[in-house]
Amino acid sequence: MHDSTQSSRTARNSLLIMVCTLLSRLLGIVKARVIGSVFGATGVADVINFTFNIPNNFRKLFAEGTVNAALIPAFSSLLGRNEKQRSFHLFALLCTFQSILLIPLVVVSYCYGEPLIAFLSDFDADQIRLGGQLLPFFMVYLATISLASIFNGVLQAHQNFLHAYLSPLFFSLCVIFGVWFLSERFQAMSMAYSVLAGGLLQGSYSYLMVRRYGYRFKPTLRTRNAPFKEVFGAWALVSLGMGMQIVTQMVSFLFASHLSEGSVTAFSNSTIFYQTPYGIFFNAIAAVSLPLMSRASAAHDVPALRTYTRNALLSLLALLLPSSILLFFLSQESVSVVLQTGNYTLEDAHLTALVLRPYLVFMVFSAWYALLLRLGYSANRHALMTRIVFLQNLLDIVLMWIFLKLGLDIVSLPLANGISYTIGVCVLLFLLRDLYPLTKDAQLFKGLFTIILANVPILAFCVFYHNLGLTWHERGSNLVNLAYLVLIGVAALCILLLSYKAARIPLFSLLRTKKKGGDLQGDNLINLD
Repeated sequence: MHDSTQSSRTARNSLLIMVCTLLSRLLGIVKARVIGSVFGATGVADVINFTFNIPNNFRKLFAEGTVNAALIPAFSSLLGRNEKQRSFHLFALLCTFQSILLIPLVVVSYCYGEPLIAFLSDFDADQIRLGGQLLPFFMVYLATISLASIFNGVLQAHQNFLHAYLSPLFFSLCVIFGVWFLSERFQAMSMAYSVLAGGLLQGSYSYLMVRRYGYRFKPTLRTRNAPFKEVFGAWALVSLGMGMQIVTQMVSFLFASHLSEGSVTAFSNSTIFYQTPYGIFFNAIAAVSLPLMSRASAAHDVPALRTYTRNALLSLLALLLPSSILLFFLSQESVSVVLQTGNYTLEDAHLTALVLRPYLVFMVFSAWYALLLRLGYSANRHALMTRIVFLQNLLDIVLMWIFLKLGLDIVSLPLANGISYTIGVCVLLFLLRDLYPLTKDAQLFKGLFTIILANVPILAFCVFYHNLGLTWHERGSNLVNLAYLVLIGVAALCILLLSYKAARIPLFSLLRTKKKGGDLQGDNLINLD
C-alpha cells in the first residue's frame, strides 16, 4: 500500500511540475507580448530587457543553484531524521545570509546605477539614465525572489510542490497587468513598479506558506546546531559555475547591445520561445531521473545508473526532437502570432525568429549537457562539473567573438551557445565514461535510431508546409492566426503520435512510476529495450 501511495504521489508531483512549468512559460510569452506591444523593439525596450537581465542572471547565483544543489537535500535530510529545530535554525541562518549578501547589492544599484549600466552596455546617455532608474527596482526584485527560493526549497522538502511551483506565477501576472495598465501613465517605469510588486507578492506568498510548517525569518549568525557549513560549501561550489554562466549571459547581452537597435530585445524574446518546450520537458525528466541516479550512485549500482542515464537521454530526445523540428519550421509564424502587435512589427518578428532557429537546432544537445552534469553531481563530482561549466562558458564567449568578427551578426550568439553545449556533451561523455560508457551501450544507439526514424514523418510534414510559402502570419497577432497556428500544431502532433505508436515509443509513460521490491524503477522514463 505504501509503495502504491508513494508511486501515485510521485506521478502526481511530476505532473504538477510539468503543468506549473507550462503555465509559467505561457505567462512568460504573454508577458513578452505585453511588453512588446507597449514598448515594441525600440531603444527603450532594449534598456528594459538589458537592465532586467542583470538581476535575472544573479537569480541563478542566489536562487536556483542554491535550491537545487544544497537546500532541498539538506532540509530533506533534517526532516527525515525529525530534527525540526535544526531545520528551523538552518532556515533562519540562510535567510540572514541571503539578506547580508543582497542588501548591499540593492544599495549599490541605487547609488551607482547609471555608472554600472554605462560600464556594462553601449547605450547612449538617455538609455543609461533610464537603466539607472530601473536597476534599483529590479535589484529589490532579486532580493525578494532569492529569499523566496529558500522558502520554496523548504516547501519542496516538505513535499509541498503545489505552493512551491505556484508562487512564481504571481510574479508574471503582476508584471503583465502592471505594465498593461500603468504604462500610459508611467511609461518605462511601469515595468519597474510591476517587477517590484510582483517580487514582493511572490516572496510574501511563499513565506506565508512556509510559516505553516513553523519556520520564521529571525535574523541570526549563530551557526552551531545547524549544518550551515556543509550547505554553504555545496552552494559555493555550484555557484561558481552559475557565476560563469552569468558572465557569459551578460557578455551575450553586451555583444547584442553593440548591434543594431532591437537586437537585445530579439535575443531576449527568442529565449522565451526556446525555453518553453525545453523547460517543460527537461524539468519533468530531470525531476524524475536525478533522484534515481543519485540513489544508484550511492548504492554503487552501476548497471542501474547506466539504465537511468540511458532512459533519461532517450526521453529527452523523444520529447525535444519533435519540438525542435516543429518550432524551427514555425518559428516565424509563432513569433508573429504571439508578439506582432502594437509597436512590435513584422521586421521585429523576423529578427526574433532568426535568433531562435539556431537555439532549436542544438536544443537536444543543450538538454543532454544539463542531464550529464546531473549525472556527475549524482556521483559527487561537483568540482569536476564546475570546471566543465567554466570551460564550456569560456568556449561560448570565444565563439561569440569569432562569429561576430566573421560577420554573422546576432546569429553569432545562439550559434556559439549551441556549439559550446555540443562540445560539452562530448567532453562529459568522455570524462564520465566510467559511469556511463556510451560507446558500449548498443541499446542507446538502437533507441536513438528508432526515435530519429519516428520523427521523419513530422519533418516531412513541416518541410511540405514550409514549401507552400504561406504568408498568413504576416498579418500579426489575432484570433484567426492563432487558430491557424493551433491547427497546424495539432496536425503535426497527430502525425507524431501515430508515428511514435507505430515505432512503439511509450511517450505517455513518462509520468508513470512503479516500485518493485522496494526499489524505485525507471518506468517513468522512455525505455526502448
